[in-house]
This record gives sequence, structure tokens and C-alpha cells, in this order.
Amino acid sequence: MSRIERYSKCLCKNCGGHIEFPTEGAGATVTCPHCNWPTVLVADPPSKIVSVGGGLETRQRIIRLFIVAAIAAAAAGTGVFWYFAKIHRSAESSPVAVNQMKSNPPAPKVIVHVPPPDPWHGLMAGPVALEKVGEGNLVYAVGTISNATDHQRFGVKVDLDVFDDANQKLGTATDYTPSIDPAKLWKFKALVTDRTAARAKITSVKEN
Repeated sequence: MSRIERYSKCLCKNCGGHIEFPTEGAGATVTCPHCNWPTVLVADPPSKIVSVGGGLETRQRIIRLFIVAAIAAAAAGTGVFWYFAKIHRSAESSPVAVNQMKSNPPAPKVIVHVPPPDPWHGLMAGPVALEKVGEGNLVYAVGTISNATDHQRFGVKVDLDVFDDANQKLGTATDYTPSIDPAKLWKFKALVTDRTAARAKITSVKEN
């Protein structure tokens, strides 16, 4: 059978803080838990009756109430989430939202045209012409290569493809110069051995 304990309350004589104590301790001098000064316990009429041994049951009851409250709060939060999610979906599918999307189409993609890299690293080729020499079979492909850089270029070689009137490739031609000064032109003269050649095209300009 549980033992019944009676408790009383009084005020600290120094700070006025509330002190709860077993009624049979009335008249005793204790240290106040609030101000740590000594004070005398004064018995008032019993404020409550506590059954020793029922504390575990009380704690269990509080824990159960807390769990029920937490579950209820979680259920309420889930309901609110689905409610607003439903409203959001309805707004997206409404005719007004669809019309706004139609009236505000996505911006077109901007295509940036990047110029091709300098294929010959500052050596710029001019137009090419064919020059025939006398009545023989000698033909030269002539043109210019300019040095667009600020430094001298050494061992520059130009290669060309040679074509006839039907645009059929007849062969190749090449010319070479030991150097080209900065901002200067080199007038190349590449020998073409086929007199039926109609045009020539530069295929590469490089330093050896």
C-alpha cells in the first residue's frame, strides 16, 4: 500500500521564493534553493497529497499525452502540406496560368558565332594567280603572305593545290622563304609544271 505524504508551501524570508516541503519538516531551518540563504520552514495548510509510488504512473501518463499530441501535430502538418500542394497544382493547370505561359514564351537562345581560329598563326594569305612564262610549259602560282605579328617569322613555307578547268586536281606546288619581317609581305612564286593548270589554292602556310 502506498504511503501518503503531505506537503506544504511557504515563502523564503529573504527572497520571497516559493519553497515546497513535507509538512513534518515545518519549523526546520533550510537553505533557500533560490537565494541560498537560510530560512525557516513555516507550515501552511496542506497544499496537496502525493502518493509515493504513483510517480511512475504519472510520468507514463504524461509521456502518453506527449506522444498523442506529437502525432496529432504531425498529422495536422501533413494535411496542411497536401492542401497547399493541391492549390499549387490547381493554379498551374488553370486557364489563366496556361494563358500567361503562352503570352510569355521562353526567351530564344542566343547563338554566338565564334570566328574560326587563325589557321596560320598570324601569317595571312592573299589571293593567288597563275602566271605563264613564254611559250614553254612553265607556270607559276604567285601571291602574297603577310606577317601580321610583331616578331620575325623564320623558315616560312607555302603549299598549294593546283586544278584544271574542270576543277580536277593536277598536283601541288610549294615555295619557301628564310624569313618574313614583322608587318611585311612575302611575294611567293611557286612553280607549277602542268601548263593546263587553271587555278591554285593555298592549303597551308607554316614555319619549318
